[in-house]
Amino acid sequence: MGSQRIHCYMAAVVSIIMACMLLCPIMALGETAFVDNADAIEKAADSVFMLEVFSYNKQRIAVGSGFIAFDSSLLITNYHVIDGGSYVVAISDDKDQFLVSQLCCYDKGKDIAILKFDQTPKAEPLPLDTDGQLKRSQTVVAIGSPAGLRNTVSIGNISAFYTKEGKDWIQFTAPISSGSSGGALLNNEGEVIGITTATYASAQNVNMAVKIEEVIKLYNNWDKKTISRIGNMRGYSYPVTVQSKEPSDENVVWVTASGSKYHNNPNCSKMRSPIKLDLLEAIERGYEPCGKCYK
Repeated sequence: MGSQRIHCYMAAVVSIIMACMLLCPIMALGETAFVDNADAIEKAADSVFMLEVFSYNKQRIAVGSGFIAFDSSLLITNYHVIDGGSYVVAISDDKDQFLVSQLCCYDKGKDIAILKFDQTPKAEPLPLDTDGQLKRSQTVVAIGSPAGLRNTVSIGNISAFYTKEGKDWIQFTAPISSGSSGGALLNNEGEVIGITTATYASAQNVNMAVKIEEVIKLYNNWDKKTISRIGNMRGYSYPVTVQSKEPSDENVVWVTASGSKYHNNPNCSKMRSPIKLDLLEAIERGYEPCGKCYK
Protein backbone atom coordinates (compact mmCIF):
# COMPACT_ATOMS: atom_id res chain seq x y z
CA MET A 1 0.00 0.00 0.00
CA GLY A 2 2.83 2.41 0.90
CA SER A 3 4.52 1.78 -2.44
CA GLN A 4 1.28 2.41 -4.32
CA ARG A 5 0.77 5.71 -2.51
CA ILE A 6 4.30 6.86 -3.45
CA HIS A 7 3.72 5.97 -7.11
CA CYS A 8 0.39 7.85 -7.10
CA TYR A 9 2.04 10.88 -5.49
CA MET A 10 4.90 10.92 -8.03
CA ALA A 11 2.43 10.58 -10.90
CA ALA A 12 0.48 13.57 -9.58
CA VAL A 13 3.67 15.67 -9.28
CA VAL A 14 4.72 14.79 -12.84
CA SER A 15 1.27 15.73 -14.12
CA ILE A 16 1.46 19.13 -12.42
CA ILE A 17 4.95 19.81 -13.82
CA MET A 18 3.85 18.84 -17.35
CA ALA A 19 0.82 21.13 -17.08
CA CYS A 20 3.04 24.05 -16.01
CA MET A 21 5.44 23.39 -18.90
CA LEU A 22 2.53 23.50 -21.33
CA LEU A 23 1.05 26.67 -19.85
CA CYS A 24 4.26 28.70 -19.54
CA PRO A 25 4.83 29.17 -23.32
CA ILE A 26 1.19 30.27 -23.68
CA MET A 27 1.60 32.87 -20.91
CA ALA A 28 4.88 34.12 -22.42
CA LEU A 29 3.25 34.61 -25.82
CA GLY A 30 0.70 36.96 -24.27
CA GLU A 31 3.38 39.15 -22.66
CA THR A 32 5.54 40.27 -25.59
CA ALA A 33 8.22 42.73 -24.54
CA PHE A 34 7.91 46.25 -25.95
CA VAL A 35 11.19 45.96 -27.86
CA ASP A 36 9.84 42.89 -29.71
CA ASN A 37 6.36 44.32 -30.31
CA ALA A 38 6.43 46.25 -33.59
CA ASP A 39 2.76 47.20 -33.26
CA ALA A 40 3.31 48.69 -29.81
CA ILE A 41 6.30 50.69 -31.06
CA GLU A 42 4.26 51.95 -34.03
CA LYS A 43 1.53 53.08 -31.63
CA ALA A 44 4.07 54.87 -29.41
CA ALA A 45 5.45 56.67 -32.48
CA ASP A 46 2.01 58.23 -33.00
CA SER A 47 2.67 60.28 -29.84
CA VAL A 48 6.16 61.44 -30.88
CA PHE A 49 6.64 64.51 -33.10
CA MET A 50 9.40 66.12 -35.12
CA LEU A 51 9.69 69.76 -34.06
CA GLU A 52 10.62 72.65 -36.34
CA VAL A 53 11.43 75.74 -34.30
CA PHE A 54 10.96 79.19 -35.86
CA SER A 55 12.17 82.64 -34.89
CA TYR A 56 9.90 85.70 -34.53
CA ASN A 57 10.53 86.53 -38.20
CA LYS A 58 9.44 83.01 -39.25
CA GLN A 59 12.90 81.63 -40.01
CA ARG A 60 13.48 78.01 -39.05
CA ILE A 61 16.28 77.96 -36.48
CA ALA A 62 16.26 74.41 -35.12
CA VAL A 63 14.93 70.88 -35.59
CA GLY A 64 14.24 68.59 -32.66
CA SER A 65 11.82 66.08 -31.20
CA GLY A 66 9.04 65.98 -28.61
CA PHE A 67 6.42 63.62 -27.23
CA ILE A 68 2.95 63.82 -25.68
CA ALA A 69 2.66 63.16 -21.94
CA PHE A 70 0.22 63.74 -19.06
CA ASP A 71 -2.63 64.62 -21.45
CA SER A 72 -3.04 64.92 -25.21
CA SER A 73 -2.58 68.70 -25.20
CA LEU A 74 0.92 68.72 -23.66
CA LEU A 75 4.23 68.28 -25.46
CA ILE A 76 7.52 67.46 -23.69
CA THR A 77 10.91 68.41 -25.13
CA ASN A 78 14.33 69.77 -24.15
CA TYR A 79 14.57 73.45 -23.31
CA HIS A 80 17.56 73.89 -25.63
CA VAL A 81 15.39 72.79 -28.59
CA ILE A 82 13.06 75.82 -28.24
CA ASP A 83 15.62 78.27 -26.82
CA GLY A 84 15.51 81.45 -28.92
CA GLY A 85 12.40 80.38 -30.81
CA SER A 86 9.01 82.04 -31.05
CA TYR A 87 6.83 79.12 -32.08
CA VAL A 88 7.07 75.45 -33.00
CA VAL A 89 5.53 73.38 -35.77
CA ALA A 90 5.10 69.80 -34.56
CA ILE A 91 4.92 67.20 -37.35
CA SER A 92 3.25 63.90 -36.51
CA ASP A 93 4.06 60.40 -37.69
CA ASP A 94 1.23 60.83 -40.24
CA LYS A 95 2.81 64.10 -41.47
CA ASP A 96 0.10 66.30 -39.97
CA GLN A 97 1.32 69.66 -38.65
CA PHE A 98 0.32 71.32 -35.39
CA LEU A 99 1.15 74.79 -34.14
CA VAL A 100 2.73 75.00 -30.69
CA SER A 101 3.12 78.55 -29.38
CA GLN A 102 2.32 78.11 -25.68
CA LEU A 103 4.80 77.41 -22.87
CA CYS A 104 3.44 75.91 -19.65
CA CYS A 105 6.67 75.65 -17.66
CA TYR A 106 10.36 74.95 -18.07
CA ASP A 107 13.60 74.32 -16.21
CA LYS A 108 16.55 75.64 -18.17
CA GLY A 109 19.08 74.07 -15.80
CA LYS A 110 17.62 70.59 -16.20
CA ASP A 111 16.94 71.20 -19.92
CA ILE A 112 13.18 70.50 -19.78
CA ALA A 113 10.23 72.33 -21.37
CA ILE A 114 6.52 71.49 -21.21
CA LEU A 115 4.56 73.04 -24.08
CA LYS A 116 0.88 73.17 -25.01
CA PHE A 117 -0.53 72.56 -28.48
CA ASP A 118 -2.69 75.34 -29.89
CA GLN A 119 -4.91 72.61 -31.32
CA THR A 120 -4.85 69.24 -29.55
CA PRO A 121 -3.86 66.34 -31.82
CA LYS A 122 -5.64 63.00 -31.78
CA ALA A 123 -2.84 61.13 -30.05
CA GLU A 124 -2.60 59.52 -26.65
CA PRO A 125 -0.11 60.57 -23.97
CA LEU A 126 2.74 58.10 -23.53
CA PRO A 127 2.81 56.25 -20.19
CA LEU A 128 5.60 57.41 -17.86
CA ASP A 129 7.82 55.31 -15.63
CA THR A 130 7.01 56.29 -12.04
CA ASP A 131 8.91 53.75 -9.95
CA GLY A 132 12.36 54.71 -11.28
CA GLN A 133 13.74 51.20 -10.75
CA LEU A 134 16.26 51.35 -13.58
CA LYS A 135 19.32 49.13 -13.90
CA ARG A 136 22.29 48.92 -16.22
CA SER A 137 21.84 46.58 -19.21
CA GLN A 138 18.05 47.09 -19.33
CA THR A 139 16.73 47.33 -22.90
CA VAL A 140 15.62 50.76 -24.13
CA VAL A 141 13.94 52.09 -27.28
CA ALA A 142 14.59 55.64 -28.53
CA ILE A 143 12.13 57.44 -30.83
CA GLY A 144 13.04 60.82 -32.31
CA SER A 145 14.01 62.67 -35.47
CA PRO A 146 17.80 62.47 -35.94
CA ALA A 147 18.94 64.78 -38.74
CA GLY A 148 15.27 65.60 -39.38
CA LEU A 149 14.38 61.98 -40.24
CA ARG A 150 10.99 61.84 -38.53
CA ASN A 151 10.31 59.24 -35.83
CA THR A 152 13.34 57.05 -36.30
CA VAL A 153 13.43 54.08 -33.92
CA SER A 154 16.66 52.73 -32.41
CA ILE A 155 17.29 50.07 -29.78
CA GLY A 156 20.00 49.71 -27.13
CA ASN A 157 20.47 49.35 -23.42
CA ILE A 158 21.14 51.44 -20.31
CA SER A 159 24.89 51.83 -19.80
CA ALA A 160 25.19 53.88 -16.59
CA PHE A 161 23.71 56.67 -14.45
CA TYR A 162 25.23 60.05 -13.63
CA THR A 163 24.33 63.13 -11.64
CA LYS A 164 26.16 66.17 -12.92
CA GLU A 165 25.45 69.90 -12.70
CA GLY A 166 22.05 69.26 -11.13
CA LYS A 167 20.94 66.84 -13.85
CA ASP A 168 20.21 63.15 -13.38
CA TRP A 169 21.43 61.50 -16.57
CA ILE A 170 20.69 58.09 -18.04
CA GLN A 171 23.55 56.91 -20.28
CA PHE A 172 22.34 54.57 -23.02
CA THR A 173 23.49 52.96 -26.28
CA ALA A 174 20.44 53.34 -28.58
CA PRO A 175 21.87 55.53 -31.39
CA ILE A 176 20.71 59.18 -31.56
CA SER A 177 21.94 62.23 -33.48
CA SER A 178 21.32 65.94 -33.80
CA GLY A 179 17.54 66.33 -34.09
CA SER A 180 16.88 63.56 -31.55
CA SER A 181 16.91 66.08 -28.69
CA GLY A 182 13.55 66.05 -26.91
CA GLY A 183 12.66 62.54 -28.06
CA ALA A 184 11.32 59.67 -25.97
CA LEU A 185 13.46 56.97 -24.35
CA LEU A 186 11.24 54.02 -23.38
CA ASN A 187 11.77 50.91 -21.30
CA ASN A 188 10.73 47.37 -22.18
CA GLU A 189 7.24 48.00 -20.77
CA GLY A 190 6.72 50.88 -23.22
CA GLU A 191 7.02 53.56 -20.53
CA VAL A 192 9.03 56.76 -21.04
CA ILE A 193 12.05 56.77 -18.74
CA GLY A 194 13.81 59.84 -20.14
CA ILE A 195 14.16 62.62 -22.71
CA THR A 196 16.90 61.89 -25.26
CA THR A 197 19.12 64.94 -24.89
CA ALA A 198 22.76 64.60 -25.92
CA THR A 199 25.32 62.42 -27.65
CA TYR A 200 29.11 62.46 -27.50
CA ALA A 201 30.36 62.81 -31.06
CA SER A 202 33.90 61.80 -30.08
CA ALA A 203 32.76 58.53 -28.47
CA GLN A 204 30.87 55.48 -29.70
CA ASN A 205 27.22 55.14 -28.60
CA VAL A 206 27.61 57.33 -25.52
CA ASN A 207 24.21 59.03 -25.35
CA MET A 208 22.41 60.83 -22.53
CA ALA A 209 18.80 61.31 -21.45
CA VAL A 210 17.25 63.42 -18.69
CA LYS A 211 15.33 61.20 -16.28
CA ILE A 212 11.56 61.38 -16.68
CA GLU A 213 11.14 61.85 -12.92
CA GLU A 214 12.51 65.37 -13.40
CA VAL A 215 9.73 66.05 -15.91
CA ILE A 216 7.12 64.69 -13.50
CA LYS A 217 8.42 66.97 -10.72
CA LEU A 218 8.24 69.99 -13.02
CA TYR A 219 4.70 69.12 -14.10
CA ASN A 220 3.54 68.60 -10.51
CA ASN A 221 4.94 72.01 -9.51
CA TRP A 222 3.08 73.76 -12.35
CA ASP A 223 -0.22 75.30 -11.26
CA LYS A 224 -1.94 73.98 -14.43
CA LYS A 225 -3.13 77.53 -15.22
CA THR A 226 -0.11 79.71 -16.00
CA ILE A 227 0.71 79.69 -19.71
CA SER A 228 2.93 82.09 -21.64
CA ARG A 229 4.04 82.48 -25.24
CA ILE A 230 7.19 80.66 -26.30
CA GLY A 231 8.39 83.84 -27.97
CA ASN A 232 7.19 86.57 -25.63
CA MET A 233 8.84 89.58 -27.26
CA ARG A 234 7.95 92.85 -28.98
CA GLY A 235 7.01 92.35 -32.60
CA TYR A 236 6.11 88.72 -31.90
CA SER A 237 4.65 87.06 -34.96
CA TYR A 238 3.39 83.53 -35.52
CA PRO A 239 0.96 81.85 -37.92
CA VAL A 240 -2.67 81.65 -36.88
CA THR A 241 -3.05 78.19 -38.41
CA VAL A 242 -0.79 75.54 -39.84
CA GLN A 243 -1.85 73.46 -42.81
CA SER A 244 -2.09 69.73 -42.07
CA LYS A 245 0.03 68.58 -44.95
CA GLU A 246 3.61 67.72 -45.69
CA PRO A 247 5.74 70.80 -46.53
CA SER A 248 6.98 70.53 -50.09
CA ASP A 249 10.59 71.31 -49.17
CA GLU A 250 10.74 69.32 -45.92
CA ASN A 251 13.75 67.29 -47.01
CA VAL A 252 15.64 70.08 -48.78
CA VAL A 253 18.97 71.22 -47.35
CA TRP A 254 21.78 73.39 -48.64
CA VAL A 255 25.42 72.43 -49.09
CA THR A 256 28.65 73.89 -50.39
CA ALA A 257 30.28 71.79 -53.10
CA SER A 258 33.62 71.68 -51.30
CA GLY A 259 32.10 71.61 -47.79
CA SER A 260 31.34 68.81 -45.34
CA LYS A 261 28.15 70.13 -43.67
CA TYR A 262 24.50 70.43 -44.68
CA HIS A 263 22.40 73.44 -43.65
CA ASN A 264 18.69 74.18 -43.17
CA ASN A 265 19.26 77.86 -43.88
CA PRO A 266 20.73 78.97 -47.23
CA ASN A 267 21.91 82.19 -45.55
CA CYS A 268 23.93 80.42 -42.84
CA SER A 269 27.23 82.25 -42.31
CA LYS A 270 29.05 78.90 -42.25
CA MET A 271 28.54 78.28 -45.96
CA ARG A 272 29.19 79.92 -49.32
CA SER A 273 27.40 79.58 -52.69
CA PRO A 274 24.51 77.40 -51.45
CA ILE A 275 23.46 74.38 -53.51
CA LYS A 276 20.07 72.71 -52.94
CA LEU A 277 20.18 69.02 -52.13
CA ASP A 278 17.80 66.36 -50.81
CA LEU A 279 18.54 65.58 -47.15
CA LEU A 280 18.87 61.82 -47.67
CA GLU A 281 21.21 62.38 -50.60
CA ALA A 282 23.29 64.76 -48.48
CA ILE A 283 23.60 62.12 -45.74
CA GLU A 284 24.51 59.44 -48.27
CA ARG A 285 27.26 61.69 -49.63
CA GLY A 286 28.74 62.00 -46.15
CA TYR A 287 27.57 65.52 -45.26
CA GLU A 288 26.95 66.15 -41.54
CA PRO A 289 24.54 68.67 -39.92
CA CYS A 290 25.87 72.18 -39.42
CA GLY A 291 26.33 72.88 -35.74
CA LYS A 292 24.94 76.39 -36.16
CA CYS A 293 21.80 75.42 -38.14
CA TYR A 294 20.95 72.28 -36.15
CA LYS A 295 21.22 72.86 -32.43
